[in-house]
Amino acid sequence: MNHFRKMALLAALMLMLTLITAGEAAAQAAYEPIPLEAEVGLPPRPEGFLPDMDGYEDGSLSVRIETMREHETNILVARVKIADPSQLRTAMATRYGGTGTVLPDRLARRANAVLAINGDFFNFNSTGYLVRQGKLYRDKANESFDMLIIDENADFHILIDPTPEQAHGFEGTIVNSFNFGPALVKDGEIVHTTKKLNVGLEKETQRMGIGQVGPLEYICVATEGPEQKGSDGLTIPEFAQLMKDLGAVQAYNLDGGSSSAMMLGGEKINARSSKKMRPICDILYFSTLEQ
Repeated sequence: MNHFRKMALLAALMLMLTLITAGEAAAQAAYEPIPLEAEVGLPPRPEGFLPDMDGYEDGSLSVRIETMREHETNILVARVKIADPSQLRTAMATRYGGTGTVLPDRLARRANAVLAINGDFFNFNSTGYLVRQGKLYRDKANESFDMLIIDENADFHILIDPTPEQAHGFEGTIVNSFNFGPALVKDGEIVHTTKKLNVGLEKETQRMGIGQVGPLEYICVATEGPEQKGSDGLTIPEFAQLMKDLGAVQAYNLDGGSSSAMMLGGEKINARSSKKMRPICDILYFSTLEQ
């Protein structure tokens, strides 16, 4: 009798697990991906924003904002989980070829971004293998700038000293690419760079970076700098170590200094002691799938 009870209990548990798994799969399948060519994401749900600007939560998107202090500097960390690769997107201030810039909070609101960060200021130079939302705009891979590739699965890939052959030979679909850097973490290991870039490798300053922690899971990190009272800023080696410590398997440095901007619901939330905002030409952002 005990044997039959155990078998019945096991069968009931397996049925429950099957129903839960099926329910999760059905919920996942209920979301329609955002078309690659869509100029904006879906509007955020007002009730999804957490009190005190602590993040956002709905069935398709989770954003949790954390504060920390390292190297005598205030640091803002956004932990993001999405349900579908199409939720990780980019937006330009103006059409490619133009020189227009927009204040980051306005650009974030225009895109319906739940969370947005500044990009790589792609029109700062004329080189690099530039893809945005699946469209190739510039085919000039430059070994001076490490390259971040985001593929069709929203997975990150980093090319160190990229050549045209490496960019063309990428196995997969490049949905977005960035040409700034340097790379901070690659395949779980800190990247030690000696590139003479215009990012002040050993300078303590404001930094902005993005990293992938796991499938459809990311961190966006903004550090304060000397422009903000009580913060020294981070060097690139310090920033790379921080990104690794936060769990990033791949991590990349974006435009920093006064261009550093992290927006939640269209409101700038980093370096709030300083009201200064510099107009930028692009953002990387996360959109909801709930309508």
